[in-house]
Amino acid sequence: MKSLEAYQSFINTELLTRINSEQYQEPKGLYEPCAYILKNGGKRVRASLVLMAAKLFCDNFHKAIPIALAFETFHNFTLIHDDIMDDAFIRRGQDTVHVKWDTNTAILSGDAVMILAYRFFEEATDFVPQLFHLLNDTALKVCEGQQYDVELEKADLLHAQVTEDMYIKMIELKTSVLIAACLKAGAIIGGASATDADNLYEFGRNLGIAFQLQDDVLDTYGDVETFGKKIGGDVYENKKTILVIKALNHLSESDKQELLQLYSHNNKEKDTFDKVLALFAKAQVESRANEMVAYYFAQAEAYLHKVLVENNLKTELFLFMEDLKKRNY
Repeated sequence: MKSLEAYQSFINTELLTRINSEQYQEPKGLYEPCAYILKNGGKRVRASLVLMAAKLFCDNFHKAIPIALAFETFHNFTLIHDDIMDDAFIRRGQDTVHVKWDTNTAILSGDAVMILAYRFFEEATDFVPQLFHLLNDTALKVCEGQQYDVELEKADLLHAQVTEDMYIKMIELKTSVLIAACLKAGAIIGGASATDADNLYEFGRNLGIAFQLQDDVLDTYGDVETFGKKIGGDVYENKKTILVIKALNHLSESDKQELLQLYSHNNKEKDTFDKVLALFAKAQVESRANEMVAYYFAQAEAYLHKVLVENNLKTELFLFMEDLKKRNY
C-alpha cells in the first residue's frame, strides 16, 4: 500500500534495533523464532496507523513509536497462536513458526512476543495507564473473536449461531478492534480529545470490518494473478464466510439443500466449486456482499470526517482507505 510506504522502513528499523539487541539473543531457541516472525512483519499496517493518528494532533509522531511497536508486536503474537490453532503451514510466504520449529516452541516464543509488546510499552512516558487499558481490553476482545471463530467453524451451517450478525461480531472482535485500537492509541498520544479519539476508533472498527468482508469476496471472485493465493480457498475448505451465510438466507429451499450438500464434502473437485458458484450467483451473494463492504467503508469515512482537524491533515488516512477500497489482493 503506497499510503504506508513512508512508515514501513522506519518501523522496521526501530523494531530491528530492539530485537537485535543483546538481551534478546539467548536462549536462541526462544528468541530466534521471535525474531523470525517479527522480521517478516508484512506491511506494518497497525504500527503505521498509530503513527498516522498521532500526526493528526501533534507535529512529532516519534513519541508514539513505542506504542506503535507494541501494537505491531502484539499483532504478531496473535498470528503465531492463530497459525497453531488453524494448523496453517504458510505465513507471509514462508513457513509458520510451528512448522519451522515445533508447536511447543511456537507457543513459548509466542508468549515471549506478547511480553515484548509490554516491554515496548515501558519505553512510553505519557498516557501509559490509559494505553495499557486499551491494549488489554483489545487483547481480550481479540481472544473472544478467536473463540467465536472456533465455534462458528464447529457449528453446522444451519445452527442458530451461524448468522450474519454473529459473523460480523466475530470479524469485528478478531480483526477490526485491533485496527481501531491502534488509531485510538495514536490519537491519545497526540493529545486528541476523547471524542476525536473515539471517532478514530470507530473509523478503524468499520474499516476493519469492510476489509474482512472484502477479503471474503476476493477469495471467491478475485483475480488469481493478483490475489496471491488460490481462488476459492474458503469454499474448498468449507469455511463459513459472509458469502455462504448470505446464500443460505436467499436461496430457495431446494437450492439451499443442494448448497448444504456441497458444503458437506471435503476435498471438493473443480465441478463442485463451479456448482457452489452457480448457487452463489442465484442468491446474488457477490453483489450483496459488496453492498455490505460499501456500507462499512461509508461508515468509516463518516467517522473520519467527524474528527475535528483540518481535512488536509487527514489525507494519509483517506489515502489508506482508498487503497483498501481498490485492492485486488
